[in-house]
Amino acid sequence: MDTAGSNNYRNWVRLGYYVFANDGTVTTSYWNWAQRDQPKRVDAMTADCGGNVPTCAVRTVEGFAGSPTGGFRGTYTYATDGRLVVTWSKDASGAALNSPLTERWNLESGLANGAAARMTSPTFYGAYGNNVQVPASGEFSSYTANFGIGYGSNASLDRETRATMDQLVNDPRYNAQSYKGAFVVAKASSSDPATRVGIVGREGSGGTWTFGGTSNPWKLCSGGSCMGWLQPNTSCAGTDKDRVRYIAEIGGGRRNTEEYWCQSLAQGQPCYKYNSHPRPMLQIIDDSGKFQGWVGVEAFTHVDTKTGLPDSSWVEGYWGIFDNVSSALQPRLPVT
Repeated sequence: MDTAGSNNYRNWVRLGYYVFANDGTVTTSYWNWAQRDQPKRVDAMTADCGGNVPTCAVRTVEGFAGSPTGGFRGTYTYATDGRLVVTWSKDASGAALNSPLTERWNLESGLANGAAARMTSPTFYGAYGNNVQVPASGEFSSYTANFGIGYGSNASLDRETRATMDQLVNDPRYNAQSYKGAFVVAKASSSDPATRVGIVGREGSGGTWTFGGTSNPWKLCSGGSCMGWLQPNTSCAGTDKDRVRYIAEIGGGRRNTEEYWCQSLAQGQPCYKYNSHPRPMLQIIDDSGKFQGWVGVEAFTHVDTKTGLPDSSWVEGYWGIFDNVSSALQPRLPVT
């Protein structure tokens, strides 16, 4: 994730896979979205979950249903301080980059009873509700990436390894587990236009919740490829304070997508078609094949509520990265 100066609005987010080989080489393939491109929301499927969940289109960010849009090839090593150093020297086709790109990751192994690992930028974690100035302290990359988080294991990246929506709602390994995480986001309320220096906020990523809550569970769509939920007691404004959330399967590999919006914004209509929060996500699967949560990005382009088209209201954007993970992966954060 890059967060630019607050008056420039040149934020970008990237979501993808890193594959580390035993010979010291590493490759990545990713989807990339930039605020200046104003990526659009597109329909992924219809959530017909029944009950009190609105029957609406589940939307994602354009391009996420297709093949990855970029990639790099490079090498990795470990610094004397234990950090993982990745150096990208080629693009996805094998053509040399004009100059190498370097990333330095903090690495935590032995998570989930030794079945998973986490890598984070030194800038990622901090107390919820606290802000961090950009450029952020702590070297992460030699280019414009300021924040990053990833989880790894020996599990295949094939579609067959990811948990289905039916499993998340009905499998006792998952439906009683609570999921929560951290969200690093650049948005209007966390920027300083007077100084042209970005201020990036840290928030929770939407939990804590369980998929199979006895009084208010997530509901499967009729085809089983998505699920929906009315989340109570949120920050949604208005007389109806429920937040509508959807999660859906999309494409191949570990891909899922999330969308959420406040019911009050729909102004009496069943669906809100404009400034929802679309979140492409990748599932985290540990060595044993168990689902442990997601890493994801938010690429929020503000649109005109009359035309539904991007309106270049840069200050209204939400551009960030997050994890939403099981207790086996949750770090002890300085939560405030």
